[in-house]
Amino acid sequence: MTHNHEEKELFYPDGVVMYRGGVKKNDFGHDIYDGKGSIFDQESYVLFEGEFVNHMKQGNGIMYLKGQKVYQGEFIQNKKQGNGILYKDGQKHYEGHFRNDLMDGYGVLYYEEDVVVPFADIRTQHPHLNRPQFEGDFVHGMKKGKGKQFYPNGLLQYEGDFMWNRMQGAGKLFYNTDTPTIEELADGMTTLQFEGYFFEDMKHGKGKYYTRQGLLEAEGQFKEDAMTGKGTLYYENGQPSYIGELVNGEKHGRGDFYNEAGKIIYSGEFIHGERLRITPEIEREISKLQEQLDGLVGLPNAKKELHNLINFIKIQSLRVDHGLTSFPITYHLVFSGNPGTGKTTVARIIGQIYKYLGVLSNGHFVETDRAGLVAGYVGQTALKVQEVVKKATGGVLFIDEAYSLVNDKNDAFGKEAIDGLLKAMEDLRDDLVIIVAGYTELMEAFLLANPGFKSRFNHFVQFDNFSTEELYDIFAMLCKQNDYIYGEVFASHMTAQLHQIPVEDITNFSNGRYIRNLFEKLVTIQSNRLIQQESITRDELMQFTEADIVQGIEEQLFENTF
Repeated sequence: MTHNHEEKELFYPDGVVMYRGGVKKNDFGHDIYDGKGSIFDQESYVLFEGEFVNHMKQGNGIMYLKGQKVYQGEFIQNKKQGNGILYKDGQKHYEGHFRNDLMDGYGVLYYEEDVVVPFADIRTQHPHLNRPQFEGDFVHGMKKGKGKQFYPNGLLQYEGDFMWNRMQGAGKLFYNTDTPTIEELADGMTTLQFEGYFFEDMKHGKGKYYTRQGLLEAEGQFKEDAMTGKGTLYYENGQPSYIGELVNGEKHGRGDFYNEAGKIIYSGEFIHGERLRITPEIEREISKLQEQLDGLVGLPNAKKELHNLINFIKIQSLRVDHGLTSFPITYHLVFSGNPGTGKTTVARIIGQIYKYLGVLSNGHFVETDRAGLVAGYVGQTALKVQEVVKKATGGVLFIDEAYSLVNDKNDAFGKEAIDGLLKAMEDLRDDLVIIVAGYTELMEAFLLANPGFKSRFNHFVQFDNFSTEELYDIFAMLCKQNDYIYGEVFASHMTAQLHQIPVEDITNFSNGRYIRNLFEKLVTIQSNRLIQQESITRDELMQFTEADIVQGIEEQLFENTF
């Protein structure tokens, strides 16, 4: 290859100058650009002027489009590479480093002129505010990495991480204002608005939000520019006003509300920024549940305890309305008594009442026992407890035959289950109610053997055996619920048989379950009688007759149903 250079003009086929500058011959004898030169388009506009090596732009040069400068800087093998300035509509658009024709490395991005014109006076009066749009790192033509972004008036808007042209990662956002203070003009920035994490130009993740006066207003989880998740709101004096769940910046879900002195005055459910109040609509729902409870046969202790709790919670709600502290109590309960005394039924009703009173977020009912909590291998019990607790969170976890959790002092698996439940009662004390149930004597022994567990319970409800009259009332209720009727003779037989049952002397008498089983067996006897008939009327399908109960007595149903 020859290295002899010469100045030369090369032309388009129509005779217009295509290139003017240094050339040399390649191995085939053709002229190639080499040295300083200029390329023209067919309208004689300069496209490029600068340095060439072997027909490629290499070194410093300037690119034009229709006579307007679009780039000035360094080239390597025809590509913008190194330091340079990119222009847009004749104005400086970007200044910094390039790689493979793209902005890549540290650089400065400028606003279009018409964007900053309204702020020309403030930028002139305060030269240090004559700032670009952005300065920081670029990758593949986009803002990526650390950087600073400025408002059109020159005040700092944001500093921190960027990802593909967007604020993304950890950073700080500052307030915008048309009337900055003297101090803000001197500092070149206003009050910090937010510091934390961003995603696609929005506050997203953990962060802190400040007022225009520089006071911490909120901190916690943000999603799409609004607080969503767990967070804390503050009074102007720096005391927390609320700690709990938020949705789109509003208190929504479980949380604690404080007065300006730092005392907690309410703990419970919030909806759209307001704590759950006992509105007329909620009062009607509570009344329905109270009527359902009062409509149950017997259960005087359970009814009294629940009425006491309802009254307590209502009064605490009124105290909060007047800015007084709401006294927190434990809502976990111990139900003791024989099977069939209504413990499960009452527990379900309690969950729903607690929901409407704001004690629980959902009020649903989850029932379990030792098999549902205790595993046979080390480490598995904790996982089973966590799974059950997760399912019950927001509602009532009812543990039947709770004393079976720990069979003896050496029951390591049972102790692990107790430890897991204790942790759940502490961690979820504002949105989980645990009710343990079982035989009276066994429950007393169980709680005495687990002082840490017993201390978590403040309400003990004894479910006594049903009396003979109450057992009859339960039978009558079952008949009514299932569309069965009977006459006086049948009723006389039923009463006489029930009076012969030594309720108090029968170990582990099944109470309501006994009556339900008896009812089902009498339904079977009636079915066997009716199936022999050629035709059956609607009234006959509903009617228990004397023959049915006499047959039951002959089959010793009342004695064998235990």
